[in-house]
Formats: sequence, C-alpha cells, structure tokens
Amino acid sequence: MDEPQHTIPTAESHLSRSEAALCSEPAFARYVRLLWRRRALLGVGSLLPALLVALLLSLWPRKYSATFVYERPLAESEYSVLLRRFYSQENLDKIVDRLREKGLTEYAGKLLAPTERSFERLIRFEVAPMYPKRLQTTDPTTSERISAFQAQLLLIRIMGNSRKEVAGVAGVVTGNVESILPMYEIRKAIKDSIQRFKSRAAEIEDSRFNLMLDLQREKGKLDKLKELDDDSSGAEGVILQFTDVQNSQEFLPLSYQVRAVQSKIIDLEETLTSDGERYDYYLHVLDLNNRLLSRIEESLLTDYTVQQFLDFLGQELLACKDGAVCDYLKSYIRETQNLILINTRAGENPVVYPVPKYIVKSSALTWIVCLMVAGLAAVLLECRQERHKPTC
Repeated sequence: MDEPQHTIPTAESHLSRSEAALCSEPAFARYVRLLWRRRALLGVGSLLPALLVALLLSLWPRKYSATFVYERPLAESEYSVLLRRFYSQENLDKIVDRLREKGLTEYAGKLLAPTERSFERLIRFEVAPMYPKRLQTTDPTTSERISAFQAQLLLIRIMGNSRKEVAGVAGVVTGNVESILPMYEIRKAIKDSIQRFKSRAAEIEDSRFNLMLDLQREKGKLDKLKELDDDSSGAEGVILQFTDVQNSQEFLPLSYQVRAVQSKIIDLEETLTSDGERYDYYLHVLDLNNRLLSRIEESLLTDYTVQQFLDFLGQELLACKDGAVCDYLKSYIRETQNLILINTRAGENPVVYPVPKYIVKSSALTWIVCLMVAGLAAVLLECRQERHKPTC
C-alpha cells in the first residue's frame, strides 16, 4: 500500500494565493491600501504646494481699500453712461495728470492698462441694489418695470498698496466724479435745452404766416361789413339760438357781426404780439445757451469743474439786462446747484481697511486640488507596476 504523498508549498503557490486574496478584496479596501503605500507621494504632492501658497500669500504685500458711497438714484442706462464717461480716454488722462501732480506716479502708470477689466482692479464701480437681469418676456408691464428700475446707491471702491496711497487716489477720483464728470451732464442738458427752444421758435415761425393771413382776411371782412347798410328793422324782439355761434355769425345782425370780426382781429393781433415776444425770448435764451455750450466745449478737455462753471454763470447773471432771460438764468443756476447736491457722497472720509488675503481658504483649496492630483498620479503609477503581473 502506497504512502500518501504530501506536497510542499512553494513560493509560487504562496504568491498565487496572495494575489487571489488581493483580487477578492473589495475595491475600496484596495484603493485605501494603494493610497497608504503611496502616502509619501500624497503627502509631499499636496502639503508642499499648500504650504508654498500660504507662505507666498503671507509674504505678499497687503492691499488696502476704501469705499465711497453716493446716495444717487441711477437707472441702468444712466449707470452705463457714467461708466463710459469715466473710462473715456480724455477723463483718464485728467486723472493720471492729477495723480502725477500728487506724486502717485506708480499708481498713475497702473491706470494706463490696456483693458477696462484690469483697470477695475484698482477702481471699481458698483450699485445697490443690483439691476435685475433682462428677461425674455412679452409682458409690456414687466418690461417697463425692469427698464424703470433705479439703483439707490453708487459705490466706488478704491484699492492701493498703502493707506496713504488709497487716500491720495481717493481724493483725485472722488473729485473727478463730483466736479468734472457732471460737466458732461451739464453739456447734455444744454444741448437738450437748445433743441427744445429751437423747436419752440420754429413753431412760432411756422404759424406766423397763417396768423398773418387770418388777420388780413378778418380785416378785409371788417371793411366790407362796414360798407353794408345796417338794416336792423324787424330784428327787434327776435331771439336767435345757435349751437355754433362761431360758424353762424352771418345770421347775426350786422352790428353784431362787426363786433365779432373786430374781436377776432383783436385776438389775432394779441396772438401775434405774444408770439413775437416769446420768439424774441427764445432767441435770447438760445444765444445764452450757445455761449454756455461754447464755454463747456472749450473746457471739457481740461480740469474744469462745476464750481468754476457756477462762477461763470454768476458773471453772466451780472451782465444780463433782460429780465426774462435773467429769470431763466437764475433757474438754471439752481438746477446746476442741485446737480452738485446729487453728487455728494454719504460719508466724507470712509475707513481705509486692509483687504483680507484669505490664506487659510486659499491654502485649503490648494491642498484639496493637489491631493486629488496626487491620488490620480498614485493610481496611475500602481497600474503601471501591475501591468506585467498576472491578473485575477
């Protein structure tokens, strides 16, 4: 009887058993084991970039900021026009020149950015509340309500490398917004006024010919009525009733017809006289507005302010001789003064505060991203090493 044979386990059998056990292991446990084997790669690949980001942010120069608030209602279209005026090349040149005069040459060089987006990192405009987004709606009421929405606050945020720099830039920028940019609004208002008075004068010129023809016709009618004999016999005791007396004058007694025509002539003459006076007034106002517009146009490319324009209006008022034009000029001066009040900021000197660097937040985000990248790299390396090994 043969004795039973016992096989001695070899290294290959042990390897196959371990691989079989590894293949039967859950995928999550395999992934955790893989990450543990590559813990050095994960630690260095995630912690080192996070520490570098934290170090760079801590050593990076701190930024400072100040926010100026204006209690000024602005529609979305008005806000867009304000930005276009501020970012216009001629206005930026004024700001740069003023900054250089104050010794802020480095900041002035930063303002010569090629794009508006890079410029907004230094000076940023915002409104509160924000304008509603344009919706694709066919409802005219909703569309009109969105178009009529007005923001109540205008915020100007100024950023710089030091408190002194922010304070100096703020003085230039706020002075520009409060004293120089309103000159564009004044120019627009003057042009609108010129157009309005030109239209009124044109209406008088257009109606003058017809009024003169009506006056000549009524005078001719009066002369002919006076040549007729007034035969009022039989008219006594007769009561005439008309629903339209104006078009039934021929049925009136001759004396009444003469009085009606005379009344019409007087009315036409008074209309022509009043139109003539208004026409002369419109011409004088147009002449004044043209002088004001010429003053604005020749000073728009300089640092001409609203206060200087008010001084010029005061000189014009002293030289004015026409009472009606003087009243118009006084009214216009008050409107310009109201424009200055609208552009007054809520606080005179806001606090200049350091801009937070968000070191912890940025470092944590860097660590998470790098950890994901390092984990992916660990998986790829493990797959590369197991490519030549027997599969399950």
